[in-house]
Amino acid sequence: LKFGKSAKLATRALWVRRSEGLNLFGKHIDVKSGKWFEYLSGIGSNSDSFYEYLVKHHILFPDDADFWTMFVNVYAGIHDNSRLGEWYPDVDMGSGLKGNVRQIFESLMAFYPGMQILLGEVAPSAKSLNSFFLVREFLGLLPERFDFVHWKVDGHGDLHPLRPELLESNYFLHLASIGLRGSENGPCSINSPSPHTSSWLYAADFALHTVNKLSWKPCGFATVKNVSPTTTGGLDLVQGNRNPEAEQKRRHIRHHNEMPS
Repeated sequence: LKFGKSAKLATRALWVRRSEGLNLFGKHIDVKSGKWFEYLSGIGSNSDSFYEYLVKHHILFPDDADFWTMFVNVYAGIHDNSRLGEWYPDVDMGSGLKGNVRQIFESLMAFYPGMQILLGEVAPSAKSLNSFFLVREFLGLLPERFDFVHWKVDGHGDLHPLRPELLESNYFLHLASIGLRGSENGPCSINSPSPHTSSWLYAADFALHTVNKLSWKPCGFATVKNVSPTTTGGLDLVQGNRNPEAEQKRRHIRHHNEMPS
């Protein structure tokens, strides 16, 4: 209870420090003075969980009505001031798209389409995830940072540390797709036990085979470095088996339809 109250207090303290009119947040704040010292705003590194936790808090604790109010305004702020088509670049929290725009896609941003499914935002979720998968198709694996304007890996962001966000969103899109239209045999039931399918399921299958091909070593699954369209990258064996839960999620997504209903 004590920690829950502290977490809610911290969330509300961040809320009152959003940028006026834009509803954007920086990425680093001085916890003693309450002043931002990094004004870069976006849905990627150092901020992704904040948006995710807002909506999940509302789902789990609906009596805290202000969390839904906060999320609706934050979501609108991102949509209006930190979005370019299907991409979500980092911007200055005080000027949004009118100021300096960092047109870089970060792999951590891939959580966002999955979060949108929780809101029923299927169409924008699918559009963004399709764009994110174009990067994956181009390189084989998703790098940490990708310049979506010049269509190349950004600087030293050529690592693939087995992050699960892309496939988590893929899983939610798959469930939303079969829930909306089903398969040729209709919804799974006692009378119609045939598994559902969707293009998202095939994307998960592709990911599983690619990770097995490029990342697997006898010691586990390794971080892949030097991700590029002309090389499969080198394995960073020091970090072998660094993120086994990510691989487990990939396998769960692929074999989801084989599980008993």
